[in-house]
Amino acid sequence: MCYVHLIRQVLNKVKTEHNSLKIEADNQSHQAQLSKSDIFGILQNDRRRCVLEILHKQGNQSIRFLSEEIARLESGEDDPKSTIRKSIYVSLLQTHIPKMESLGVVNHDRENDFVELLPAASNFDIYMETVKKGDIPWSHFYVGLSILAVVGSVTIYLGLFELVTSNQWMLFMSSLFIISSIAHMRHVRKL
Repeated sequence: MCYVHLIRQVLNKVKTEHNSLKIEADNQSHQAQLSKSDIFGILQNDRRRCVLEILHKQGNQSIRFLSEEIARLESGEDDPKSTIRKSIYVSLLQTHIPKMESLGVVNHDRENDFVELLPAASNFDIYMETVKKGDIPWSHFYVGLSILAVVGSVTIYLGLFELVTSNQWMLFMSSLFIISSIAHMRHVRKL
């Protein structure tokens, strides 16, 4: 009897490993097959974008947690009404999460009630640079820094500004670009 039980355990483990390998292969094929239409189809909806951002920043979460966070964002209140939370919960459960799951972007573990990002979600990183209200995008910052470098260089070259030498200006601007690049890199890693 012990051998029969042991054999069943081994067979169950092999079956489980086979299923998880199949799921991984399916997820990898989804990632390779994700078209721009699929990507933009997901990004065009505010709630799906919020799901991606929350999961990216905070890791695996329950649909309830996601719906509460999205309700806070949409309503602008710390404690949104239960009807708003419920409406968002239902839309996530019935529409948004299944859509994202069908494309291999997230996995919804119904048994443990959590949603996790899958490798295909990395396709969205390039489109998801978030800029807080009052901030400027990094691309605009670098354009401004470049304009400052050119205007300063021309001004020094023409002798209109003699407080610093051209070498000092070059060192100053190079330092600004290095510091800015490091700050940008750290900002991107936090996302």
